[in-house]
Amino acid sequence: MEIGGICSPEFNEIKDIFKNYFLDKIENGASFSVVKNGNIIINLHGGFKNNNELWDQNTIVNTFSLSKGIYAACVAKLVNDGKLDIDKNVSFYWPKFNKDIKVKHVLSHQSGVYRFKQKLKNKDLLNYNKIIELLENQIADHKPGTQTFYHAKTHGYLVENLIRKITGETLNEYFKKNFKHKFNINFIFGLEESDFKNVADLIDDKKIINEKTTEFNAFNNPKHDILYYNTREWRTAGVPSMGGHGSALSIAKLYDILANDFKFNKGVIIKQEKFKRILIDAKSKIDQSLKLPIKWTYSGFILRGGWMFGKNKENFGHNGWGGSLGFGDPINGIGISYVTRKINQGMGADTRAVNLIKKFYDIFEKS
Repeated sequence: MEIGGICSPEFNEIKDIFKNYFLDKIENGASFSVVKNGNIIINLHGGFKNNNELWDQNTIVNTFSLSKGIYAACVAKLVNDGKLDIDKNVSFYWPKFNKDIKVKHVLSHQSGVYRFKQKLKNKDLLNYNKIIELLENQIADHKPGTQTFYHAKTHGYLVENLIRKITGETLNEYFKKNFKHKFNINFIFGLEESDFKNVADLIDDKKIINEKTTEFNAFNNPKHDILYYNTREWRTAGVPSMGGHGSALSIAKLYDILANDFKFNKGVIIKQEKFKRILIDAKSKIDQSLKLPIKWTYSGFILRGGWMFGKNKENFGHNGWGGSLGFGDPINGIGISYVTRKINQGMGADTRAVNLIKKFYDIFEKS
């Protein structure tokens, strides 16, 4: 089994762990990357992106809710540029969203608009205007700021429409102009024709999760459909909450920039003082959608996240359904990401990424 890419010699144990994933049939196609202050320390890839073609350094894959961490970087830039004030009501920027909900309530998953109350199909998520009109007219489930429910599918629409109202650009347009082209970030919200040669097909690990409730919640309306997520129409739509496609290297590069903005006050994306202001724990306690104590921030990032986001409590990032994750370590000035095509349908921490991250910190701290 050949593993491609880059790995500094002192981290060869990580390469061995990664290789064994494929030998032991734990993994089928994936990539793991670590970037420190602009330097690529690790960028490993292995397996296949579809039935015939090998995964390579240009392969991208649907990262699901990891996408939320990518557009959180857009939010950070808007805050830095003085174009977005998280303490203002959403309606200040988006008048038809006539609810007493602050921007920070949306970003920290405390808005109460965490689910769709009308029955939807996955194809409905491609109709942006329909979803926006639905959210504009939907009553919040609780008083904003009082409870936390992960906005699994609604979040991206709420944030993207704020970006559209402020900039006049779609999320994909804003990201391409300010991040993708500027920093050579191989991540996209809505594939173009040239991207299809690089995209990996998703496969299921067969651990089917039975949905026990009939009430619409953050996850089950519409239900996940891996086969549909492999279609051209899904991939070109760029559904913001769960449709971003990217490579591990590019995600690690973006988090590296953010981590070093925080550590050294570089101000490449956001100045340290402003970042500190929005990268604080929203005191969300138990997330009622996930039934876990998630530390949401007023920027949309998750703080710490256990070993999913490394060892330091200051680390911030976002993971995605299936096993992909990305985070920044502002103590060490590092960005780390793992992406995969083999979907683990469980909601807990995926050991594929965690094992690599633990070994990285073990070696890094001794070096």
